[in-house]
Amino acid sequence: MRYVLGLCAVLAVAPLAAQPVINTGGAVNGASYSPVGLANSAIAQGSIYVVFGRNLGPASLVTATTYPLSTTLAGTSAKVTVNGTTVNQIMLYTMATQVAMVMPSTTPTGSGTITITYNGQPSAPVALQVAATNFGIFAVNTAGSGPAVVTDANNGYISLTHAANPNQTLVLWGTGLGKISADETQPPPQGNVGTKPTVWVGSQQANVVYWGRSGCCGGLDQINFQVPAGITGCYVPVAVQTGSTVSNFGSIAVASSGSVCSDPIGLSSTQLTLVQNGQNLSIATLDLSRSTVSLNLPPPFPSTPTTTDAGSASFFRYTPTQITSSTFGQAASVGGCMVFTISGSATVTDPVQPLGLDAGASVALSGPNGSKTLSTLASLKGSYGATLGSSTSPPLYLDAGTYTFNVPGGADVGQFTQQLQMPPSLTWTNQSSITSVSESQGVTVNWTNAVPNGYVGITGYSFALDSTGNLSAGVIFVCKANAGSNGVNSFSIPPPVLLSLPLSSTSSSSGFAIPTGYLGLSSQTAAQTCNAPHIDVCSAVASVLVEKTVTYTQ
Repeated sequence: MRYVLGLCAVLAVAPLAAQPVINTGGAVNGASYSPVGLANSAIAQGSIYVVFGRNLGPASLVTATTYPLSTTLAGTSAKVTVNGTTVNQIMLYTMATQVAMVMPSTTPTGSGTITITYNGQPSAPVALQVAATNFGIFAVNTAGSGPAVVTDANNGYISLTHAANPNQTLVLWGTGLGKISADETQPPPQGNVGTKPTVWVGSQQANVVYWGRSGCCGGLDQINFQVPAGITGCYVPVAVQTGSTVSNFGSIAVASSGSVCSDPIGLSSTQLTLVQNGQNLSIATLDLSRSTVSLNLPPPFPSTPTTTDAGSASFFRYTPTQITSSTFGQAASVGGCMVFTISGSATVTDPVQPLGLDAGASVALSGPNGSKTLSTLASLKGSYGATLGSSTSPPLYLDAGTYTFNVPGGADVGQFTQQLQMPPSLTWTNQSSITSVSESQGVTVNWTNAVPNGYVGITGYSFALDSTGNLSAGVIFVCKANAGSNGVNSFSIPPPVLLSLPLSSTSSSSGFAIPTGYLGLSSQTAAQTCNAPHIDVCSAVASVLVEKTVTYTQ
């Protein structure tokens, strides 16, 4: 009788269960999270991947904890079909909004679909791409960007306060080296997998001594490599290339000696020692920028460059964990390039969000062209900003001269003033000759008139458009170079950085094709230290950016 009543209850509830729904493009590499549409968005045979959606599993997380792994977990299962072959997926964890699995090595490569079933109800199939290899690097922020998950021989995590040293052997953790022949429901055997990958540290190739499964966990790969000599910095870029496909970019901290890194454009070793001792840091950044964009458009579109002046001030408190797990406003150490993916908007958002600090109702700015106000940004406490002028709505504001920030002070930050000198306009000497950039060949940019003792930032991006003409996915890269001495100075953007970008799409306007790729150079002053009450680190930077549209090709 009790069995009959229980069965009736199940039958009564079953029709009310919601059908699983997989988000469009919801299947991504479990380490990189590279969005669909990018060259490194395919799911590799034998790799860990994650599927996002709703009603995919139980409300609370359920994780596979013992071997053998199963193709069903807490009522959730999945099937991938490629070229008419259907393969059951190996479950790692499941919950309502996301499911993690291992793509069995027996899954064919090519275009296919995935279907997830929960409590007997299948989802609609959603497209995905299966590749032989496609490596993703795990990041400390668990979102595929910023400091990478890299350990030393004692399993200690490499961080700003536990930096690596040149020639040291490290372990880079990720997934996607490729297929194995063993039973993937059992602990994987160790041994090199597939062709040796190329590991880029800064702009140098590292010596790779092992590449294969970790031996502990299904689909988890490790690459053992040696840090090249001559490299130091708190945010040294690291990436893995398999064939022509480049992983997401992460960073590692490298010190010439000792355990605390040092970077001329980041936190000092003294400040990082405070972080090492568990101290929070309150950090203020003041910024002035002038950007000029030249659009390479066909007639009858105007080709007159557009110039915009902007100012900002930010006041945040970071915990030690936030400082060591985020990019901390610094994309790459000098001499390197960092790559970030974008999806759905043209901005990069760090998932590590510090505590905003009250520095007053607004920040006043004065200079040769009068006074301006940097207003609080309602969406983010501690942030102040304003467009100060533009060529489309004159006059411009940030002409040569000295500018003064006047911070009134608030509940968290005391009153202070800080002066900042705008740098001269940068001359991009080979700007006119760069209209098309070959990703496989790289590109060199030349300049003069950079601010002495400052830095030159090289930025670029390219994005793909969906069928409605909206941005679907793209990549932004940011490089940092020393300004150099007088005369012509240059920086070469290496192929691994450019190969991360999608080939440029073109948007259509009045029947004309307009490229969606950009390349730019900026002259940046060295950070000036300011004295702000209740702030541990305060710096002010001014920059002048020159940018143009380009087409990124193979």
